[in-house]
Amino acid sequence: MNDDLEKTMKRKSALLFSMIALGIMVMSIAAYAHHSFAATYDESKMVEIKGKVVVFQFRNPHSFITVEVTDGAKKVRWGVEGPGSTQLANSNIQNDTLRYGDEVVVTGNPSRTPDEKKLRLRTMKRPDGFSFGFTDQERKATEQ
Repeated sequence: MNDDLEKTMKRKSALLFSMIALGIMVMSIAAYAHHSFAATYDESKMVEIKGKVVVFQFRNPHSFITVEVTDGAKKVRWGVEGPGSTQLANSNIQNDTLRYGDEVVVTGNPSRTPDEKKLRLRTMKRPDGFSFGFTDQERKATEQ
């Protein structure tokens, strides 16, 4: 009788261990996929856009800004993916820092999908002196 109980306990322990290991592996893969900016954006390239904020979504895990850029006679909307609200708040950016109509200059890594108007945010500035993503040296170099 003890042998049967011991075998059952070993099987349950092995099953529990396997389920925990599988869970950790699945979460690791999901975390890697979620944070793989290199799969979505071409980090070897940098694009600069100038336009007006249409939407600012201050949220986790990533914030999103829609910038309307005038391209000749037409207006084109760019999607800009940035850090989450926690990271932005640590940089003194709040949900009301960017407002509809704010003029911005954004630099970022473009989408790997040709003709997709999408950037990974690297730097942003407004004419009023607001800036994000710059080192002190870069900030001074961009002041005019």
